[in-house]
Amino acid sequence: MDLTRHADTYWAAKDDTVDGERLEFLMRFVPDGAPVLVVDGGPGMLAARLKERGHDVCMTDVSGHAVERARAKGLVAEQVDTDDAQLPHADDSFPCVISDSAIEHRYWPEKAVGECARVLAPGGTFILLVPNVAHWRYRLGLLFGRFPEIEGAASDRAHLRMLALPEARRLVRAVGLDVRSIRGFPSLWVKGLYPRFLRAPGISAVYRGLCRLRPTLFGRDVMLVCRKPA
Repeated sequence: MDLTRHADTYWAAKDDTVDGERLEFLMRFVPDGAPVLVVDGGPGMLAARLKERGHDVCMTDVSGHAVERARAKGLVAEQVDTDDAQLPHADDSFPCVISDSAIEHRYWPEKAVGECARVLAPGGTFILLVPNVAHWRYRLGLLFGRFPEIEGAASDRAHLRMLALPEARRLVRAVGLDVRSIRGFPSLWVKGLYPRFLRAPGISAVYRGLCRLRPTLFGRDVMLVCRKPA
């Protein structure tokens, strides 16, 4: 499978619609004023928001089409496939590196995480967010002998790898990073993952509270906030 061609086709068919609530949630963990590298950032929706907040931002993506769209937003963007190549940055370059819903699209997610760790400065923050295959919807399906294929969730056909917290934690620890915080995000917009009533205002607030308490059970996404030892 040619991942570059696949990513070009994928992004050519999509606009910049994104879950803004999730991006706002993620950005709360970016150190104030820190230069940021966003790895596999698509057409730059997250990177553009970080730039608007005053951060110096660089980004990469495997898709040339996505990179062109990111550059059209005024972003510094490079086309890189971390399965086959290093990030075009020196060791210890960035105080903050972000991989947002990206490594599940790689043949070798450990290479992408390793590159993120290499360019992360000592004492820096690495934010890794992945779709959570341990979500209750998948656990319930397996209990009844099924594994549902759900667009926009961990089993989306666009994903080459499926990850839960133990796998994500193992990836970051293998490259010497310390996990400082584990968070979950519900992404209640994913219709195939949730019954409709969970999106009702009062009930959705309760569900978000459950996601904070048990991120690996209730979160569509699980996020690790990590630190590179000084």
